[in-house]
Amino acid sequence: MNAKAETFAEEAIRAVAIHDVAEARIAVAQAYDLDHALGPLVDAVHLACAEIEGDGWVSIATWNTLADTVGSGPLLVVVETSRE
Repeated sequence: MNAKAETFAEEAIRAVAIHDVAEARIAVAQAYDLDHALGPLVDAVHLACAEIEGDGWVSIATWNTLADTVGSGPLLVVVETSRE
């Protein structure tokens, strides 16, 4: 994965954790522009954003989906340390 794309993906995940919907969507779009393999992450971030907007929080199931989309590696660490 492109290092810049990974940085944007990290920003998106951290933005989800602090319920910053706008930043999460912007960062994940920037990551996807650099690496189209991140499509599943885009979907998971958008799901998390919809939950934040609708319920005010991100469900455990959605956090699990985020973890599944990033696989193992540095982004998984970001997901696991960002969970509510």
